[in-house]
Amino acid sequence: MAEIEASQALIAKRRLKFRFMKHDAWENALFVHWPVPAPHLAELLPRGLEPDIMDGSAWVGLVLLTERGVSSQLGRCLPPIDHLGANVRTYVRHNGVPGIFFWSLECSSVLASLGARLAGIPYFPASMSRSVDMEPFKQQVEQVEVGKPGFTFEFSSRRSGLFRHPTVTARWRLPGAEGFDAGGEDEEEFKRQAAWFVERYSVYAAWPWGKGPLLLRGDVQHPAWPVQRAALEALDAQPLLQAAGLEIG
Repeated sequence: MAEIEASQALIAKRRLKFRFMKHDAWENALFVHWPVPAPHLAELLPRGLEPDIMDGSAWVGLVLLTERGVSSQLGRCLPPIDHLGANVRTYVRHNGVPGIFFWSLECSSVLASLGARLAGIPYFPASMSRSVDMEPFKQQVEQVEVGKPGFTFEFSSRRSGLFRHPTVTARWRLPGAEGFDAGGEDEEEFKRQAAWFVERYSVYAAWPWGKGPLLLRGDVQHPAWPVQRAALEALDAQPLLQAAGLEIG
């Protein structure tokens, strides 16, 4: 936790003179992670990045989420948009600074995808859907009646384009849903691992187009994310992981 606080303090000292994009909120994000051997992962990273290690392993992550109020600082006349997202990531270090490296970011907004592509970020437009207890994604968990016994989420994505169309589908439940069992896992251990994954304040990208020789770093500022366990009922992420060059499981 001391390292996380040090990273926050470092980023807070910097004045963000230019922001490419603005996000009002990231909602209902599902994080799924797999341990992978660090030497293998290192071969897939741009020069200058090294895998960050927790519990003796490097990690590959899949994040499914809703992004709200996304707007470009370059075109302020354009209205903010809400969209769904799915990203494949790993956790890295460069000169000792921890951060995130993205292999791909699926996005339900063509406009947002094209704008990010111009900056060399590996966004891909996709056809995506999400539901909360069978309601469309515009309904937020905070708007659902308090005291209801948990929530069930479903998510699907299929990349647009002329050639490959990698997909991901998932279904998960939050605590309180009927039949949910946390498995007796240690709460402090869960919080330790969760903080290592989500409290990252730098993002690295290889430019251009996610594969070039120039390594870029962007810093972000946000309060610590509230996290809780979820019960993963179904997940098919292999097509999306394989499109990123990853073989998991």
